[in-house]
Amino acid sequence: MSDQAYLKSYWRFQLHRITGLLRALMKNRMSAIGLIILILSGVVAVAAPLLTPYKDLQQVSGPSAQPDWVTSFPDGYYLSKNFVVVKDSSFSSPGAVQALVLTGSQLDLSSVAVSYDAGRTDTSTHGIGSLQLSHPTQGIATAVVNQSFLYPYRGPPASFLATASILAMGASTDHPVHVRIFIYQRGGLDFPLFDENITQSGNWTRPANLDSILGLPRGATSLTSPTIIFSAVQQYTYGIEIRFDGPQRVDITNLQLTLLGTSWGLLGTDAAGSDLLTRDLYGTGPSMLVGLTAALLGIGVGLIIGLLAGLLGGLVDQVLMRITDLFLTIPFLPLAIILVVVLTASALVIIAIIAFFSWMGFARVIRSQVLTLRERPFIEAARAAGAGNGRILSRHLFPNLIGLTYVNLALSVPGAILTYAALAFLGLGDPTVESWGRILNDNFIVTGTADWWWVIPPGFAIAIVSLSFVLIGYSLDEMFNPKLRRRQ
Repeated sequence: MSDQAYLKSYWRFQLHRITGLLRALMKNRMSAIGLIILILSGVVAVAAPLLTPYKDLQQVSGPSAQPDWVTSFPDGYYLSKNFVVVKDSSFSSPGAVQALVLTGSQLDLSSVAVSYDAGRTDTSTHGIGSLQLSHPTQGIATAVVNQSFLYPYRGPPASFLATASILAMGASTDHPVHVRIFIYQRGGLDFPLFDENITQSGNWTRPANLDSILGLPRGATSLTSPTIIFSAVQQYTYGIEIRFDGPQRVDITNLQLTLLGTSWGLLGTDAAGSDLLTRDLYGTGPSMLVGLTAALLGIGVGLIIGLLAGLLGGLVDQVLMRITDLFLTIPFLPLAIILVVVLTASALVIIAIIAFFSWMGFARVIRSQVLTLRERPFIEAARAAGAGNGRILSRHLFPNLIGLTYVNLALSVPGAILTYAALAFLGLGDPTVESWGRILNDNFIVTGTADWWWVIPPGFAIAIVSLSFVLIGYSLDEMFNPKLRRRQ
């Protein structure tokens, strides 16, 4: 038989073994449930970017927003949702310009021309067009571009963000263009967000300090800007006031007022305004990957040490077992915390630490099994036929231990997942990788488990994925261990 035919036959045999194992697992109720949970978890881990339109740390609403369904209960009476004032902030069509209102004195408006310019767009603003105000004559004129809207919620937003990009042509130190961006509340209350001169001509200006987090208006102590401004269900106006001084022109694009609500989605948001459901989905992959990799490495190390100690015996056995006993006496969690702090809180380091301290129990189990197997007649026959230790390990001992290896691998993964979650919960996880433990840590820092929809989903995910491996492990143990096999 040629090498190619042998390899083809070998892989066909291995595929037949795997499919046979899967069929046997699906016949067992516990393992079938575990496999279904595991497959669904794997699908979520791989397809997380497709299951949610948001990135894991993208801000989608106000900080610590409650879920949307809370608004159906009395506690959600004063919650608000996201609200966008200008429908087409980049002025992609002339209709977007026509939707805005131009106000001012009759004399001023007679000298100001309004037009739509599709060719004067600053590409960094991601706009398509701009609203153009032209003042071709001498003298001073003031015009206001504004958008009125009804704020429909009883409670204020968590925060708001006003944006605008302004291009002034003909501005100078002696003849500046004065820009004032404001929110006007029906009843005469005017809240200025930006009120300065633009003296640079031909450069796009993006006014800063328009975020409500800064505490506008100044002088407020106990109340925030969103609470003061959006205090009731009523009409508001968001606008830009332009004061010309001589022949000048102003282009405006990226004009927007975004109100970030206090309720969002199915599970609300975290302290940064990120969607918690998205974070839970993105945390599936790293948590499972770290658990599987760490368990696989730990089982591999334990298998090698157990095989060598049991087969070689003598001094090798004594040295390896004393090393194993030494590792068993080391308190794992305190040492793991120290190592993560001293080295670095990366996923690879955490995997190595978990694997490095999780092989001892399996090594002792494998050694005890090898001690019984090496006295069997088929091992003595192999030695009599001239087989070396390497062939005995690979051809005779390991095939008889494969079932025990599968069982311990499946039962070790939950411990690795829980250890990774515990380290992340203590703030020692990889800050660049999303995980369920990191979500729990963020909750502990911000609310201290006050918001149960922040805590229960990642905790339930850890429990359900760990349960799937436990069910599969017990089923494998039942299949490979004749003493536990059920009689039909």
